[in-house]
Amino acid sequence: MAKRIMAGRSTPQSSRRSGSGSGSSNSSSTTTRGTTTKPTAPTPTPDEARELLEIKLTQLNSLLWCCYGDGNGWFEEAGEKHRDNMLWIAADLAREAEMLLEISSRA
Repeated sequence: MAKRIMAGRSTPQSSRRSGSGSGSSNSSSTTTRGTTTKPTAPTPTPDEARELLEIKLTQLNSLLWCCYGDGNGWFEEAGEKHRDNMLWIAADLAREAEMLLEISSRA
């Protein structure tokens, strides 16, 4: 069984990506701490990057609000393993948002 399960909404599909089959059963990805290696996908257009950036920032905002924003102490009570996983997710989202900002500003 996988040590980490990552789930989320589907990303918008570009007409350029039709036929690339990002969800094919032959594609594999490996995950290590702080990085996710996936099969190479086409770089999103600036408009697609802005849309994806908005999604990533919304996800990050919600995650951090759950961890800290309402002050209910749940984050401290979650345990070291869950805190570590949540911070790992937040770091990945921030890294992806930074990359998408760079792409979206090229326009």
